Amino acid sequence: MSKLKRFYNLFSFQKRIFIIIIAFLLIFFTIFCRLGYLTLISGKDIQVMAGSQWLRDLPLSAKRGDILDKNGVLLATSKTTYDIYVRARSVDSPIELAKLLSEKLNLDFDKTYAKVTNKSVSETLIKLQVEENTALSIVETGVKGVYLSQNVGRVYPYSNLLTQVLGFCSIDNAGQTGLESYYDKYLKGVDGKSLVQTNAQGLEIDNSLAYYIPSIAGANLTTTIDIYLQMILEKYLQEALIEHKAKNVSGIILDATNGDILAMTNLPDFDLNNIPRDNLEELFALSKNTSVVDVYEPGSTFKIITVAAALNEGLTDLDDLFYCGGSCVVDGERIKCWKTQGHGSQNLIEGFKNSCNCVFVELAMRLGVDRLYKYMEMFGIGSKTGVDIASESSGIVMAKNSVKNVDLARIGFGQSVAVTALQLASAFGYITTGKFVTPHLISNIYTNSSTLYNYTQTFKDLDLKDETISAINNMLANNINTEGNFTFVPGYDVGGKTGTAQKFENGALAVGKYVSSFIGVYPTNKPKYIVFISVNEPSNGAYYGGVVAKPIGQKVFQEMFTVKNIPPDDASQLDNQPNIEMPNVVGKTVADACAELKVLGLNVNVDGLGGYVISQLPLQGVKIYAGEEVLIKSNEVS
Repeated sequence: MSKLKRFYNLFSFQKRIFIIIIAFLLIFFTIFCRLGYLTLISGKDIQVMAGSQWLRDLPLSAKRGDILDKNGVLLATSKTTYDIYVRARSVDSPIELAKLLSEKLNLDFDKTYAKVTNKSVSETLIKLQVEENTALSIVETGVKGVYLSQNVGRVYPYSNLLTQVLGFCSIDNAGQTGLESYYDKYLKGVDGKSLVQTNAQGLEIDNSLAYYIPSIAGANLTTTIDIYLQMILEKYLQEALIEHKAKNVSGIILDATNGDILAMTNLPDFDLNNIPRDNLEELFALSKNTSVVDVYEPGSTFKIITVAAALNEGLTDLDDLFYCGGSCVVDGERIKCWKTQGHGSQNLIEGFKNSCNCVFVELAMRLGVDRLYKYMEMFGIGSKTGVDIASESSGIVMAKNSVKNVDLARIGFGQSVAVTALQLASAFGYITTGKFVTPHLISNIYTNSSTLYNYTQTFKDLDLKDETISAINNMLANNINTEGNFTFVPGYDVGGKTGTAQKFENGALAVGKYVSSFIGVYPTNKPKYIVFISVNEPSNGAYYGGVVAKPIGQKVFQEMFTVKNIPPDDASQLDNQPNIEMPNVVGKTVADACAELKVLGLNVNVDGLGGYVISQLPLQGVKIYAGEEVLIKSNEVS
């Protein structure tokens, strides 16, 4: 028994030693694995966590890229500002600091004091985007606990110019609208950091290392905008907004040869350096680029599409005769011409100049739904243009299978279809050049070291005959030049078309609400410039496109030729200035006024059914050409 017991005890001791050894091996293996995991797999994360405990960082905002016009003129740039922070644990005189900050930064003392004494956080933001002089004046006082983070504030050198096109940024420099938003990923750059070492209490360690991770500036945008044309367009549209007491006005200058948007304006607007952020409803309304977002029934300016389709299909020619008795009937429904007494017998050229609805009803009926829709699609009606602006609308076009004859007739003269301003301006470019190009705002994107993007236009020939294009351009020239060639702007080959469209609201015609428009092309023998003008809800008595929008287009063209140093196409016409002085017919009977104006060779539009004239356009003394369109407004019928 004793031998057996000794053997058992020996065996038990050896077994215990073995178990202990195995346990130690397992413990060391587990520790080794854990160390390996922490070192090889989680090492970087742990370093970051450690860094966050002994480093305090402040952001360094990247310089946002500049936006320039095609001539290199700055439209949007950045200036250095500072964000001001306080680290409460480093403050030695909180009352003095709170007083200094509240006075310098125009802040509430009690709220500022609460921030500079809040030791529960490592640092507290006091104010964003403080002017450099103010920020440096605070630091130069020598107060402890204040830290500056360099920031970049946005500056717009031309204030209100291009409000909706350029857009604006949020307080932290993120693009919100316009090009600032659309190209934000290129403009914003990459933020950097400034870091300092701190102890366990979050206090900065004297003479410790400081770390600086520089920011990377954003890329610059070169736009297609010509600042000089933009200023011209905005000047005359601002005048029109006031003169006609309009709800809003808009305009576009488009290069039909390559799709460059040279100018684009929507008024009213606001100063991009003083954004009305406290009124979001107003800010939203004024920020909307109505030229590409809002749709409207174009009225007579749409007639160029109908006549181009009919000419190209061989369904009419310039000598084709039409008759207008003031209205026409389609499927038992009477459709009125704008001239209720009718235009009588007229050829196609005259019908286009008269903007006679009956002519275009006839052309639409000849075309039929399939062919008219084919050309509408060809000219981009019902489709987005592809412009680099957010929220572009595609317009409104009835489903082809639901179009009745009366709908087709109305589409022929610009009703029962809705377009955007840019869509229609682009269509004029397509028709008058025979080429399809995409309108755009950006030509290139670049940094100091490289070019990131160059716009390359894709040209597509349209299925338009040369004789169709030539006929259309001649009709446009004949439409607005009254005596001889080149009289709209003396010496220059300008063509155009006006439009007057009554607005629809809640499914019915809105009484007294119109959109007056004008589209001009230059030169008609080889179009390059397309000028679009729209006046929404003029309320100063006149609403016809010929007397509201057309004069604006005329002024824009006149000054554009001067600014761009474009020589006249026929210098002999420079002396052919308007020579009829508009008389005063206010107070006269409508019959006497019409007789007097017609003797002078003027075309008269009468607004109202009363017997006496209460207002006129143009005003007395304005020089005009023979054949110009004038408006007289009569009193209400008693």
